[in-house]
Amino acid sequence: MEGLLKALRSLGDQIRWQKPPTQDRPNDDRDSSKRCEWHQDICHRTEDCYKLRREVKFQVRKGNLDHLLSRGGKQDRREATNQVLPSAPPICTKIINVITGGSELSGLTYSAAKRKATGSKGDHPETSYRVSQSILPPVTFDETDIESGAEQHNDALTITLSIGNCTVRKALVDTGSSVNLIMLETLKTMGFDKENLIKKYVPLVGFSGETAHSVGEITIPTYIEGVNKLVRYLVIEGPTTYNVILGRPWLHQMKAVPSTYHQCLKFPTPWGTVTVKGDQEESRNCYTQALKATTKLPS
Repeated sequence: MEGLLKALRSLGDQIRWQKPPTQDRPNDDRDSSKRCEWHQDICHRTEDCYKLRREVKFQVRKGNLDHLLSRGGKQDRREATNQVLPSAPPICTKIINVITGGSELSGLTYSAAKRKATGSKGDHPETSYRVSQSILPPVTFDETDIESGAEQHNDALTITLSIGNCTVRKALVDTGSSVNLIMLETLKTMGFDKENLIKKYVPLVGFSGETAHSVGEITIPTYIEGVNKLVRYLVIEGPTTYNVILGRPWLHQMKAVPSTYHQCLKFPTPWGTVTVKGDQEESRNCYTQALKATTKLPS
């Protein structure tokens, strides 16, 4: 441990030194056996310091501690730090705009249903990363993420992404939905039909208690900003202003963090944090269309 600390100190400004934790008790009341040489304070034992372990992982990743690694450890680090590049986007065969299909929205909100699907295996492998989650970049938002001149708003986050080699617009990012949903009419426009679905009738309960049932389930490769994932969707039938609703399963699969205020979605990758901008005008059009349908306002 002393050799490791000495090696870290020799790196000087490359080390992200931590301030000692604030102590609520006088020094006389603290256990002197719990001294952390990394923090230079009585707080916990050096070998139990998670911040020290995190710093060691970071410096190993950068190659600054190679002289302390065994031959096998150096090989593992080289394999882990091989450059990872984004996947190439799939060839777009169609562009899916919004499916309207009627004057009513059936009162559905597509939220809250618990996902029970066992799912099927697709033919397209997921993009896999050989990089530890501990070294993925942080996801943060600030005022620079807001488009210049953007006014205060209450808009939903609506994005465009590639699903099954089709560019699908008007995909709603909904943290209130516990399932991913795709409309049957959207699938038909993409070239799928009911024979491509796995029969699965799952009740979907909206926030006001209304219930609908899915007509099936389908797993389709879904690509966005260099990342390709096999995504499981429940399929629903009926008119809607959105083609797809991306719920918590997709967000958690992508480790994505949405911000409706900043009108963007971010997720970490081995090549950096990726930002996906929402389309505010499209979101407002969807809202207006839904409002007209549910209140039966004239066009």
